[in-house]
Amino acid sequence: MSKHTPPPIHDVAAEFDGLPGVGPRAALRYAYWLVSQPKERIIRFSEAIRKLAEQITRCNVCGLWSSTSPCIICANPKRDQSKVCVVAHPQDVRILEDSGVYNGLYHVLSGTIDPISGRTPESLNFPTLYKRLQPPVSQIKEIVLAFDPDVPGDTTALYLRKQISDQFGEQVRITRLARGLPNGAQLEYADEMTVAEALENRK
Repeated sequence: MSKHTPPPIHDVAAEFDGLPGVGPRAALRYAYWLVSQPKERIIRFSEAIRKLAEQITRCNVCGLWSSTSPCIICANPKRDQSKVCVVAHPQDVRILEDSGVYNGLYHVLSGTIDPISGRTPESLNFPTLYKRLQPPVSQIKEIVLAFDPDVPGDTTALYLRKQISDQFGEQVRITRLARGLPNGAQLEYADEMTVAEALENRK
């Protein structure tokens, strides 16, 4: 970055540069755009970022980002306690909720198994899922696997099927979203109707 860039702008650009899909040039452009805004807007922006750090935490049950723990989904007694939908990322929960056809609980793994990217089973949120399935307190009868239809998603689904089957036998039914999503597609960007059909036709 140019030595003529003021240090505060440089520092903000360096933070933007760490965002997904943002390179050094775009990061610098964002920083200059931000500094050109009214001071009140810059302060609001920084305040919103501060609240992220101070007020958002992981739900200690499902792993979803939330302002409370347990999150509002886990704490809702009206949710179907017999179903848990396992997803890779917190943002996947939004599209499943927007489909309007699922009323169970969730479990967020924080990724999928992908050795090439360094994501091994040990780095993901599997242990708390197994804890939720432990008898005699568990009410869970079905695990719904909702991963992207790609190699890491398929690998994670196969791994979970084997682990749950080995540890809990036939007490838990395991299903996966129907192949309504094109291969390689990301669940996060699927439309609500496609996700609803994939949920309703899971097997």
